[in-house]
Amino acid sequence: MLRKLLLISAISSSALMSPIAKADTSEPGFYFTAGVGTGLNTDIEGTINGTNFTSSGRTTFAGGLGLGYDFDTWRVEAAVTRATAEIDSVGIGTIAYDVDESATGTGFSIGIAYDFENDSRFTPFIGGSYQMAWSDDADDSSNSYGLDLGLSTPVSDDIEFWTAIGIGYSPEQTIDSVNFDAATAWGFSTGLRVRI
Repeated sequence: MLRKLLLISAISSSALMSPIAKADTSEPGFYFTAGVGTGLNTDIEGTINGTNFTSSGRTTFAGGLGLGYDFDTWRVEAAVTRATAEIDSVGIGTIAYDVDESATGTGFSIGIAYDFENDSRFTPFIGGSYQMAWSDDADDSSNSYGLDLGLSTPVSDDIEFWTAIGIGYSPEQTIDSVNFDAATAWGFSTGLRVRI
């Protein structure tokens, strides 16, 4: 059961891993991207066979590789992500348990981003994403949405460093007969984008 509870935490925060940034060129074209991130502690609630539960945990590591296309100020991207989450506590009814469990999951995301071009070396951006993910210990997939706010700066003509803060939202869903309430999770990510 604990590994199923971890799934929603891992998926919520890994949606934040939206490695979308702006390269130092104004020509449209394809790019590869790679990023890593981590999440802040979040609470998860739901029911198992009519019994309410709560849990507290966070995504400890999320990584992703993606391929995107830059249309100049707009970009679209597809990425594969991998996340590890840890659960610190679980409450069932009025009883609370301290636990030390972790689980991993793999996801596929699609995203879109807009760059706010300006005359400085730093380009602010906003990005949104949708992700489907599968925990290593669950049969059903989950879905989540992400919103990122970040900055990017060129390292060379074809490489850019980016960093972002984001929020992930997982709607109410049932995963392997566990009903999860809607949940949000905050996180941070950083990475590189390489123009092809």
